[in-house]
Amino acid sequence: MLAKALLDILEPAYQPCAHFAGACAGACVWEPSRGLVPCAFGGATGTLDEVRLIIVTAEPGDPPDSTGYMGTSKDMVHNSLRIFHEAMRSGGIDRAGRPTPFHRNMRRILDAFWPNESLDTQLRKTWTTNAVLCPAEVSGSKHLARVEQACTQTYLARQLDLFPLAFILALGGKARDRMQAAGLRCNAVGIHPSARSSDADKSASWEAAARLFRGALSDEIASPEAARPPTMSSQRLEKAAQSPRPEVSSDLQAAIMALPPGIGNFFQRVIDHPDYDCQAGRMQLMVSFRGAKVGGLNRQAAHWYFSKVFVRDHGDPDSMATHGFKHVVHNEKHDYWMAQGLGAQAAFEEAIVAMTGVRP
Repeated sequence: MLAKALLDILEPAYQPCAHFAGACAGACVWEPSRGLVPCAFGGATGTLDEVRLIIVTAEPGDPPDSTGYMGTSKDMVHNSLRIFHEAMRSGGIDRAGRPTPFHRNMRRILDAFWPNESLDTQLRKTWTTNAVLCPAEVSGSKHLARVEQACTQTYLARQLDLFPLAFILALGGKARDRMQAAGLRCNAVGIHPSARSSDADKSASWEAAARLFRGALSDEIASPEAARPPTMSSQRLEKAAQSPRPEVSSDLQAAIMALPPGIGNFFQRVIDHPDYDCQAGRMQLMVSFRGAKVGGLNRQAAHWYFSKVFVRDHGDPDSMATHGFKHVVHNEKHDYWMAQGLGAQAAFEEAIVAMTGVRP
């Protein structure tokens, strides 16, 4: 049974959605008898607080063969859920008499995030939805910008608000771009299940996102003592800067792809600079300068931060205040310098330059 909070968001889409006579007029089709309705969502089969993963695709494809909707708006929501869950269990749906790969590959994604767990358990912990709930006029083609804006604001943003602690995975560039345009959080991007990419490339993108989800790398703010590097002499810092740079991990690539372009470009400059490095944790992107942890971006809380150790060794409180950073103290072992909001990214970069003399 779908949680009432989700039902309250989705049911108005079947009354039908008011945007069919507004932003979506002439762009989206409401024909329940042909299966042309908002659809292709499912999961969250337990309570909302059990959900830890949100998967967002761009929009539904064409409806399956012999699919029709009837009854009340609530009936149609549950019919859409039934179709999704049956397709997940059977491994797919047929379109024009041919099986499609989407749901089969969705099973592979769930297995990457929830290995060794049953599908029923995986579905309890995962909610799958779309940036735009209606199919495009031609499957896989573009929706109008006004349609994307109306649907993300009316439906997607409100769905995501129900799961503030969940990890959000966008599948495909269209889903990522729509979420970024709407200012919605996205933790990682994977290749779309139906994309014409190799199985190896698809699996690599999903596994990279799953590793981010599992938080394989240490997180300075979550565990500052474990993440604090040993003090390094100038000689050791210089040696570290001259060491061969490792290849960028698929985890880091997935995290940067999920960022808005301006922020993503900054981290790409960090990666490309010989004096800087970057690592991706589950919620943080962590910047290092010549082997010393600097700070970075907390993607979950949407704030930029500096390590108290780096500020102690390279800056001072007055400089931090000048750049708009405030000292945040959680307890005697957990404190850092933080800035957020408009201009925080630029302040972070300028503060780095002030402390190191080197611009990424």
